[in-house]
Amino acid sequence: MTISAITPKGQVLSFDPILRPVMALKSGATRGSALDRVMREDGEEKPAGSGLARLSTYDIEQVDRGILNEGLSPAKALHGEGRSPLLFLPAAFCTLSAPRARREVLEMAKDAQRRLNARMVLEITHLDPGLPPSRLVELVGQVRPVFSVVFARIKVERRAIAAVTGCALAGAAVEAAHINDPEDAELLTRVRLVMAAVGPRMLLHNVRTTAAINAAHSAGISYASLDLTHMGGEAATWPSNESGGEVSPAAA
Repeated sequence: MTISAITPKGQVLSFDPILRPVMALKSGATRGSALDRVMREDGEEKPAGSGLARLSTYDIEQVDRGILNEGLSPAKALHGEGRSPLLFLPAAFCTLSAPRARREVLEMAKDAQRRLNARMVLEITHLDPGLPPSRLVELVGQVRPVFSVVFARIKVERRAIAAVTGCALAGAAVEAAHINDPEDAELLTRVRLVMAAVGPRMLLHNVRTTAAINAAHSAGISYASLDLTHMGGEAATWPSNESGGEVSPAAA
C-alpha cells in the first residue's frame, strides 16, 4: 500500500516499500535484504530521503511506520548465504526519538525477526549534523535489545560524518546516487576510508550496474544493496526472487 504525505507547501508525496537484495561484496553472495522507501512526486520517482526531509516530524513518523508495516508484514523467507540473513530496516532519528514510535518500530522488527529468522540491522536516517553525539549514543543503546547492529545513513559530507563519529555504530550507509561516480573504484576507496570514522563496515545503497558492484568490491566496501529495477539486462546475472532478488513486499 502506498503511504502518502503532504508537505507544508501542499506538495503530495507518495512512498512505497521495496525489498532489495543485499550482497556481501567480499564473497559475492546474497547476505540478506534491505527494506527501503521509493518516493514519487507528480508521478516521477525521486530520492526518498530528500522528500522525507520536507515533511513534518509527525508525517515522517507516519511514513516510517507505514513503510515498516507494509514492507514487513507480507515478507516471507529471506536468504543469507547459509546463515541467518541480515535485514536492514530504515527509520528516521526523529521517529526513533519518540518513545511511542520507537516502541512500534521495535515491535515490528521483533515480529519480523521471529518470522524470518533474520538478524535485524537498523539504519538511522535523517540525522541532523548539529545533533549532540550523546543523544545518538543514547538512542543506539535504546534499540540494542532488537538491533545489535546499527548503521547511520548519511551523505559523504564532513559535518555529517563528524556528527556520528564515536557513537558506537557498526558503520555508515551511503546512497550510490550521492557519489559522483559509483563505478570509480579509487573514489569509492576514498569514501570508504573517510566513512571508517563512523564504523568498520559500509553499505552502498541502490547500486545499479555491474561495474559499480565490481568497483565497490575493489574498494573494500562490505555490502551493496542492488537496485535491480534499473539494472536492465544486467539484472539477469543477479539473484532471482527465489534466491533473494528484488521483489515488491507483496510478492516477497
